[in-house]
Amino acid sequence: MGLGSLKDLYLDELGTLYDAEIQMIRTLPRLSEAAHAPELRETLTKHCRESRLHLERIELIFTHWGERRPLRISAGLAGIVEEGDERLSQEATPDARDAAIIGVAQLIEHYEIAGYGSARSCALRLNRRDEARLLQETLDEEGRADDRLTAIARSHLAANTSTI
Repeated sequence: MGLGSLKDLYLDELGTLYDAEIQMIRTLPRLSEAAHAPELRETLTKHCRESRLHLERIELIFTHWGERRPLRISAGLAGIVEEGDERLSQEATPDARDAAIIGVAQLIEHYEIAGYGSARSCALRLNRRDEARLLQETLDEEGRADDRLTAIARSHLAANTSTI
């Protein structure tokens, strides 16, 4: 698919986001299993469930267009996941491992927030208000996940500063 029009760009972006969500569904359980803090495990598990909803929304948008989802690979997210796997393979204390997991999870969230923001802007420019609303719902969920991770990181750091 070329990027000859805003519609082409929009559908391409959605294809990339679709693959990103698939990667999330594969990655989040590994991160959750590796996490030490119960609230971090819970947050990652919840976000994995949300990622399934995000996939459904993207599929619905493709149905609205009567288009097949382009076979697109999110190379950016694949790189973040690879970096996360590398960090998890290293020897670490539970605190350091949780901090690394939070960092990787937030990199993923910020990547998705940027992608969904771009897709939402395209939807608005294309006058696809219902699709923009669906994408905004996903953006809101991604933002809340990032906020939860930030809160865990802050409480985690505050609780562990005495051991530094």
